[in-house]
Amino acid sequence: MFKNPIAAITNYFLEAQSSSTLQQMSLLGAGAIAELEEKLERHYGMKYALCVSSATMGLWAIAMALELGDSTFVTTPYTYGASLSGFLQVGCQPIFADIDHTLTLDPDSVRKAIAPNTKAILGVDLYGVPCDALTMRAIADRYGIFYIADAAQSFGASRNDLPASALADALVVSFTFGKSLFAGEGGAILTNNEDLYRKLLWWTQHPMRQRLELGLDLDNEFATNARIHPLAAIWANAVFAESLESVAEHQVECFELIDALNEIGLTEPIDFREWEIVPSFFRMSATWKDEPQDEALLKALGDRGFSVRLESPPVRLIYQQPAFLAQYGNKYQSISPHQLDQLEALIKRLFCLISHH
Repeated sequence: MFKNPIAAITNYFLEAQSSSTLQQMSLLGAGAIAELEEKLERHYGMKYALCVSSATMGLWAIAMALELGDSTFVTTPYTYGASLSGFLQVGCQPIFADIDHTLTLDPDSVRKAIAPNTKAILGVDLYGVPCDALTMRAIADRYGIFYIADAAQSFGASRNDLPASALADALVVSFTFGKSLFAGEGGAILTNNEDLYRKLLWWTQHPMRQRLELGLDLDNEFATNARIHPLAAIWANAVFAESLESVAEHQVECFELIDALNEIGLTEPIDFREWEIVPSFFRMSATWKDEPQDEALLKALGDRGFSVRLESPPVRLIYQQPAFLAQYGNKYQSISPHQLDQLEALIKRLFCLISHH
């Protein structure tokens, strides 16, 4: 194991000059790609991992494999647009449910939002806070629909002692800039569903890998090239263990900050421990209890040894974004969204804390 990704990449190039390593890794999903998929399977306790070029492409592939076009899916309107883009591009229409104080889908709102032509729930582990996977799994099973999870920001997080979103029919993780496991670019899909895994191979991988895993007479030359770059897989393998260690250290620091915030009392209590939630803290967020008191909070935190700055959240409501309205507004307007009073009130008081360290 190379702890230094540069050393690992250099070693790869030296080996590739005299062997078929490059072709096997890129087209067959062998070598570092297979190693990374095995690590992800062990981490999440899931049967199948498939590395792809990005989490966004992973969500698109899931939508294609599950044939979600011309159906609706229940999701959060408070997320980055790429969470929804793959579903939207295949013609799947969103029904927006409310969120709870964790900024993830509110189960009661999800139940009310499910319509006769709903095929899926798309949960998002926003800011690295895991969705309530136990409840989402139960709701999906009750209505006979799929539970998909955008876990791009929650690698290393857990809820109810389970890896974030590990109960989903399929989840995606991301290796792009700022993520817990950073490898320049890339992502992966994880699932326990063998039929779905085979369809994902069909839609995203090279025919050589399809023939290897699906059979010699079954390959799709019309698949989208959504394969991960071999160098990204090498990089991810080289930093896999250290990344989880860094997340663990970051979690300790953030829980110390939460204890300080709860003691100061200017923000709403953050009760992650009570709910058995251990976020990755891709972003550390809080909500004001009353009116914003930036200076008072910064002074109180500084007195306790915390050096932070306050910022506005980087996420906007999907249904207020001009690009969404321009491309999908007509379809969206044809759906009666569930009332989002809780969400609208919450995000007006929401802010992020960024450590100077």
